Amino acid sequence: MENQMSKPISYLAVLATLIICLNIFTTDTSSRSVNFQYNVKLKESNDKVEVWIPIPQTNEVQTVSNVHLTNKQEMQCEELEEKKHNNKYYYCSADMLKEETILNLSVDVIRYEHSTVNYENVNPDNYDKGTNNSTVFEGKVFEKIINEANLSRNNIDKIYEYVLSGMHYGKPTEDTNDKNYKYFNGKNPKTDQEWLPDTITYGRKGVSKKDLVKVYNQARRNKTNFTYGNGNSQYACDIGVGNCTDYHSYFMSLCRTLDIPARFHMGFSIPNIKDESQGKVGGYHCWADYYIDGKGWTPVDISEADKDPSLADYFNGNVNQHRIEFVVGRDIELKNRNNPENFFVYPIVNGTEYSKSFYYKNL
Repeated sequence: MENQMSKPISYLAVLATLIICLNIFTTDTSSRSVNFQYNVKLKESNDKVEVWIPIPQTNEVQTVSNVHLTNKQEMQCEELEEKKHNNKYYYCSADMLKEETILNLSVDVIRYEHSTVNYENVNPDNYDKGTNNSTVFEGKVFEKIINEANLSRNNIDKIYEYVLSGMHYGKPTEDTNDKNYKYFNGKNPKTDQEWLPDTITYGRKGVSKKDLVKVYNQARRNKTNFTYGNGNSQYACDIGVGNCTDYHSYFMSLCRTLDIPARFHMGFSIPNIKDESQGKVGGYHCWADYYIDGKGWTPVDISEADKDPSLADYFNGNVNQHRIEFVVGRDIELKNRNNPENFFVYPIVNGTEYSKSFYYKNL
């Protein structure tokens, strides 16, 4: 009898060990720990200098610790919180800068891969129909699209697919010195297809590739926000070419017009390169999530899905751990700024010239 009992016990022990190992494996592969360096180099100036820098925060999907802001020149810096979305930021100022100054924000972050999440202290009513952000529009144009495409608040997958199929990733510039020129005149390494072929038209306006450049150049001359990379949902709808801000603004406009709460998230993608444990971070990244009562907030990353179609199903409801969130929401109200910021992830600087750089190191 003793021997017969010993077998079930050993099986249970093996099963328990496998479960523990599985949990460890899952934890290791679905989270990532990094140190992130956010640098702002300021030139000397005889004028008053002001700098605004966002601060990432701990929430249900990331843990932020060891937050340090350092500078080699005396600037008065204070940590503040804007009330609309509860984002935190540093406001730094000096009457003048006698020499070049570097502001360095260092943070340690553990970021988790996740799907639907119930966030504490987030009111969906702040992000539903009637939010009307300055460049995330609602109303007739999007109602027309919803009716034509038969979109519904009961089928958000179809909204995701509509934006994914209607948008194209790339910057419409003919400037060969622009780092994003590769999208205008190059191929997607994931598909070996041109990013922006000249054999099709773009957006609901049916714009040619040649005219994409005209629209972009005209917006630059006129200094309007109807352009690439401004998160203008009307632009995304009409022109159909953009980056993450444009994709997700379009998605949010459709959701909010259907009275589905939808939010904007902005931060940085962290490179995930084999045998590389540290390096430079090229620029910002953004994504969105939508709220379903009784379920929570479900993330989407439509621009990443477009860049790698093999991950289109994954990014409809999931985001990976290779990112850090700095700011949530749009129309960010900051101290001493006359108007709300369309979005806020890069430093805002008044009174001098500056450069910015970002780095990561795996922990």
